[in-house]
Amino acid sequence: MHKLDTNRNDNYQILTVFVAAFVTYLFVYGFELTHFSLSIDEEFDNNIAHTIAIGRWGHALLKATIYPEPFIPFYTEILTFILLAASCVVIVKTFALKFNQALFFAVLYASSAQFAYQLQFLNQCDTVATAILISAVAVYLIVKNDSFFCSLCLPALLLGYAVAIYQSIIFFSYSLLLAYLMLDTVRGASDSKHIKLFFKLLISSVIGLILYVVLGKLILYIYHLQSESYLLDIVVWFSESPQLALKKVSRCIEHYFTLKAPSGLNTFVMAVLLLLLPLFYPLKSKARYGLYVFLSIITLFCMNIVVGKDLPARTMTSFGIFFASSGLIAFVVVRKNRYLWAIVFFSFLYGIATVSNLFYADYKAYKKDYRIASSIAYDMNKVLESSGKAPVRVYFFGAPEIKRVNRPKYADMFGASFLNWDHGNTVRIAAFMNKSEIANITPASYEDIKADLPTIYAAPVWPQQGSILQLKDVVVVKLGQEVGYCPTGVKENTQPKQCQ
Repeated sequence: MHKLDTNRNDNYQILTVFVAAFVTYLFVYGFELTHFSLSIDEEFDNNIAHTIAIGRWGHALLKATIYPEPFIPFYTEILTFILLAASCVVIVKTFALKFNQALFFAVLYASSAQFAYQLQFLNQCDTVATAILISAVAVYLIVKNDSFFCSLCLPALLLGYAVAIYQSIIFFSYSLLLAYLMLDTVRGASDSKHIKLFFKLLISSVIGLILYVVLGKLILYIYHLQSESYLLDIVVWFSESPQLALKKVSRCIEHYFTLKAPSGLNTFVMAVLLLLLPLFYPLKSKARYGLYVFLSIITLFCMNIVVGKDLPARTMTSFGIFFASSGLIAFVVVRKNRYLWAIVFFSFLYGIATVSNLFYADYKAYKKDYRIASSIAYDMNKVLESSGKAPVRVYFFGAPEIKRVNRPKYADMFGASFLNWDHGNTVRIAAFMNKSEIANITPASYEDIKADLPTIYAAPVWPQQGSILQLKDVVVVKLGQEVGYCPTGVKENTQPKQCQ
């Protein structure tokens, strides 16, 4: 009877944690759910070959089988929230939390604004959420099992596949395990198994990485694709001095400590202060706990350290677990902790405010792009009607001077315009107009207009008369005076590191 009651309580806690996290996501991302807008990278209908080429074959497999490619508005967000709420449940089970602790953690975890930087990319947010879920399952298996297969082999497969979905997820499992070790320490548990757990994770992730690389090469061979050195292109250590790379990394970390983090992530300072709180309470091993706190902070910035520079906020995949676990640890340590629910309330409101503000900037940028692109299409139609010829292809030359919409400070890519991304990317502009049903365009290549560059440079810039040229079977729309970073519309161009 006691066992039956325990199972009922466990099931009730699982359901409550899942619902709490899911509902929190609905509130925090309510504006995005109800105000659809296209963001950068969402304009392409099929990214499978590209994601395989950049090493994300796990993402490609999911998109080619069970997930919509590239996305379905509203459905993809809901699916993402279900997966993230499920990951919250797995983490709560890993931490073996009491009911009130689990609820406290769930709201903090789901209200973190970091995932907004992933949800901006609807074409991959569901697969990234899957990577988070299976990484959480891998750590659960490592912590809760002792068998060779369940605590080493199976986690290796899961972690390898998580990296195949999204490479930046590689350090999430370490942040999660460190959160568990910190929680274990403040509970006064023995540290006898801590080193064992760490080495089990290390061995599993190394095996997983090896499998990821080997299978990635095999898949490239099967599909006759060339690997795109996506990560190598952004690693500063290979192209600049170590001193400069260290300076860039230190400046990146400094921004988080000085409230200059990407919008919504200034809760980092609160998280650090909450993590330091147990040091002012009796602990069996303050030195060990302090080491875990230090490693947890370092792990959060590991991707920045690896590449040697600041990276977009979407790569901070461990931020949610870092922030939520810091609040949880304070909740466990402080006996009279009912006042700490104010942290949950603050995080909930802060998450709604910052995330809504970010997506509102994207919404305004999309509406603005739509209006301008519609005007361009209208002018193109006038030129085509006057010439009486039906062009086969269109090339957008350069980028228009568009004032960026009002947006939050340190908003990363939120509020960016398709029309001047990469200083003008003809393939992106054409894809945006096609996706938005503004026009039906076949993009021309840069090679098609090379011979006519003198004529194009001599023409005025849109919206002036004469800015839309018909050159043989190609219509050239001159949006700017200079060709953009991506004249071919693909990665291999004059400035590869700035064209993605």
